[in-house]
Amino acid sequence: MSAKAKQSNKSADKNTNDRNDAASKENYAEKANPQWKLISHEQINTLLDLTVEQVQFQFEEILVLKNYQTCVKEAALLDYFVSGFWWAREMNYSCQQISFVMALLQLLLDNIREKQMPFGDNLNEFAKLISGTRQSLSPEVDSLFDAEQAMSITDYLKCSLFQNYRLYEFLFNQPREELLLGKKRTIEVISSADFVAPLEEGMNTDVYLHYMTPVEHHEEGQRTSQVEDGEVPGETVLEQEKENKATEFEEYNVQDVKDVLDDLTKEMLRNLQAEFTEKLRVQEESFSTRLEPLKHSACK
Repeated sequence: MSAKAKQSNKSADKNTNDRNDAASKENYAEKANPQWKLISHEQINTLLDLTVEQVQFQFEEILVLKNYQTCVKEAALLDYFVSGFWWAREMNYSCQQISFVMALLQLLLDNIREKQMPFGDNLNEFAKLISGTRQSLSPEVDSLFDAEQAMSITDYLKCSLFQNYRLYEFLFNQPREELLLGKKRTIEVISSADFVAPLEEGMNTDVYLHYMTPVEHHEEGQRTSQVEDGEVPGETVLEQEKENKATEFEEYNVQDVKDVLDDLTKEMLRNLQAEFTEKLRVQEESFSTRLEPLKHSACK
């Protein structure tokens, strides 16, 4: 083999080794400093300029949480990620650091939801990831977080996730019954053929026109004629009643009235006298009954 061919083979082997080294470094970097795959760094830059309400609205679309107002799981997820993003924003982290924090939140939560990982195992997983961020990938590149930042992330996850670990386990791993908040009502339509029709509907049209209509027209005609003559039906009835009463009183004179009052007075007095006499008799009998034992004792 010529020297030129050997040189080309060496160059090809070197390029292959360089690509393998770059790929291995990239894989190592991805494992050591994972990034959140749901949004890019450009999207994170855009979110940094929004208010917390706008960030929440964006996360609703990113996480596809359409029922967070009625579903406890979706509400917990939305609060979990929005709170984590806003905390990282308040810490003035870079886009890469924020993406790592979001990826860390995602990983720890997936360990609970999908793998049902116990608390200790999940804590060890977190410790490996956070310690990996303290290692530099190359002499030219600094580590992703310094010691103080790594401690801040630890404190945040301690308060937000690990202290509420049992609640997250119960929320995502325990099945719950769905409560239907509503009532189902059935309205039955009644057929008119099963019931007797009302009188006005069951009456023949010819019968109604022959017997009922003339009576109504006659009564209406009488009222109309009275109104035309200047008489109001209600006033006419009242005047007739007054005249009848006046006629009845004119048939009696003063002596008749006195005689009626005397008879009523005598009748009332007789009733009172009879009632009084009866009460006296009852009292006398009661007194005699009580006095009889006294007489016998006195004789002895």
